[in-house]
Amino acid sequence: MNILQKESPADIQAKFDAINKDIVRIIEKGHAELTTIISGNISFRYVISAPLDVLTDFERAQSFCFVTKYESLPTVDSVNIAEHKGRYFPNNIDDIKHVLNEYRPIIQNQGDSVHYQNIHAWCHKKLGADPTRYLSITVQHENGKDITTEFRASLAERVRAVRKILAECEFGYIYNGILQHSDHQYTERLWKEYINGELNYVLIKHATILGEIKDLLNWHYRLFNTLTFPKMGSL
Repeated sequence: MNILQKESPADIQAKFDAINKDIVRIIEKGHAELTTIISGNISFRYVISAPLDVLTDFERAQSFCFVTKYESLPTVDSVNIAEHKGRYFPNNIDDIKHVLNEYRPIIQNQGDSVHYQNIHAWCHKKLGADPTRYLSITVQHENGKDITTEFRASLAERVRAVRKILAECEFGYIYNGILQHSDHQYTERLWKEYINGELNYVLIKHATILGEIKDLLNWHYRLFNTLTFPKMGSL
């Protein structure tokens, strides 16, 4: 796929400048949810005194899959534009599509155990839980103060930020009209954007945004990571 056959390098740069401006706008809209600030070092304490396994079979599989998936999530470091006979191409478009495909279970498939809302539900339930009934996770600041309540609030804000960012994006079009399925409601748009090259810009923009999604879910990953053993490593 070409970027835009008749575009000059200056036109392409202008298009990328517009994309970057929109990415900043979307991320800032998500960051507006982040109002609970926790500075300094923190540590987690995992306690259970109930006559149960630390994790159920489902939770153990969820933990293993999420940690393994998270550690293998790629990000877009750059876009390589190549010129051939006066036309300009995204030379690493396969890498861009790979990034998009890898995030699908995290952001799109709500029934998947590693979908970010299901991951957050587990974390929310365990933080400050009754250790005589379930696994309980508490959070301690380096000054010795228990900040479990504040940390739980911060985690919820991060999920709201993810949700707000995704609401500004078009991953439904990307997954259901381009990469994974062929939903007929997107066919006309797909034809048009494939021919004029706009499709590449759509893919690049959304793949770039996914790096921010990964950052926002980092503390969820850390809560699960301590419980995941043995570790298989990233895929």
